Amino acid sequence: MLMRLLSHWLILTFGLFLITSIKFLGISADSTKDLFLAALVLIVANTIIKPLLILFTLPLVLLTLGLFLLIINAIILDWIPYFVSGFHVHGFISAFFGSLLLSLITGFFTGYERRHSVRRTNVAPRSDKVIDI
Repeated sequence: MLMRLLSHWLILTFGLFLITSIKFLGISADSTKDLFLAALVLIVANTIIKPLLILFTLPLVLLTLGLFLLIINAIILDWIPYFVSGFHVHGFISAFFGSLLLSLITGFFTGYERRHSVRRTNVAPRSDKVIDI
């Protein structure tokens, strides 16, 4: 569980690094320390605040067939500079497109991680005393 959290944190930090590298988005960070802190705040916000926002806006989420979740992601990304002083988001439109790209980047790398993980199972030897009908 700790390794999964650490890998998710690194993937999110890498995604934030890529997003801050795109200058026309209007999202920037002063240092890599701020990127790591912003990723940590984003993990906490996605764990605690995002389910509450989804619950409060459930009619809108259902009415838009889940597209309102993009707005919720943008709101959370727009709130990060209030917690991390070295992370800057210049406007809601920047937060919207940044959260869209961040979702694509983290989804790609998380999916890649899941496809390449090895799962071990203990298979008990079959007993010949079982009669299948």
